[in-house]
Amino acid sequence: MKSLKIKLKPSSSFGTKFQSDTMFGQFCWMYGYLKGFKKLEGIIKDINENHFVAFSDGFTNDMLPKPIIEPYKFEAGELKNAKEYKKTEFIQADFLIKNRYNLKDKDIFDDWLKFKSNSERKNIAQPEILTENILKNSVNRIAGTTFDGQLYNSEEIFFNADNILITFYVKYNDAIITLKEIKNIVSLIGELGFGRDASTGKGRFRIDDGDSSITDEPEELKYFEGSNAFMTLSHGIPHNLCENGLDCELNYGKIITKFPKHGGFLSNGDYFKNPFVVYRTGSTFLINNINNVKEIYGKALNNISRHGDNHIQGTFLMPFFIKI
Repeated sequence: MKSLKIKLKPSSSFGTKFQSDTMFGQFCWMYGYLKGFKKLEGIIKDINENHFVAFSDGFTNDMLPKPIIEPYKFEAGELKNAKEYKKTEFIQADFLIKNRYNLKDKDIFDDWLKFKSNSERKNIAQPEILTENILKNSVNRIAGTTFDGQLYNSEEIFFNADNILITFYVKYNDAIITLKEIKNIVSLIGELGFGRDASTGKGRFRIDDGDSSITDEPEELKYFEGSNAFMTLSHGIPHNLCENGLDCELNYGKIITKFPKHGGFLSNGDYFKNPFVVYRTGSTFLINNINNVKEIYGKALNNISRHGDNHIQGTFLMPFFIKI
């Protein structure tokens, strides 16, 4: 598989978090509209073998998830920072790349504390992602009117600085899809809008500086000799290989229940899929067969839609290889 790192410039607020399975679904719908759904169905029929395309979540300004590994036992003088550190979800990508050969929670904490102290000393304000609750009213789609007493909250994501970029990673099978096709589809998604409320102008982005914002074979996705584990950069689940068991075993992780919806021409009708549980980004997994390291772990789910097995969820595990 080929690997990419792509930087996006958001140009609106987002109604949906930039998560891997959502990007996968929207990418597949766009591919179907452009290339034909018969061709798409032929590809995704064997997607757990051919690994058509897989995405990471989106991360801001060269950050990556804080790895969920064996926790450090804080000493008395460190407790005042421990609570804030535990709530921290993302850390500098450069630090992880340099320290992935012997990753310890104590080293991550020390680097986070140094970064925090330098920012406070130099009075550097960190770009923020703000989540706001927007009050909305349910609409009767038949009558074109609102319902009485049907107000509800909807979360919306705002970016409060011009220098914020969203970075995400792609692995793709170049025997099935080309780099040019990937760039074209990602650009179209940005023009039309990503996720919920795209029809009202949400979820807009562009590839930041064209081709210069796309990195081939990024360091973050490279395997290194001696790696025995990985941190997932996407929301996903391990793959049960039947006679060989799981392709990876959970080390430490966090889970989330997702309530997915159909996109495309199914989004206006019976659009709910079945809920499912996935591991969140930052969860770490032990590689079961270090003599046969895979380029992508996990699997796509194909049993969560009443519309048939050709509607799948891209729940692959995008590996950032580490040694623990």
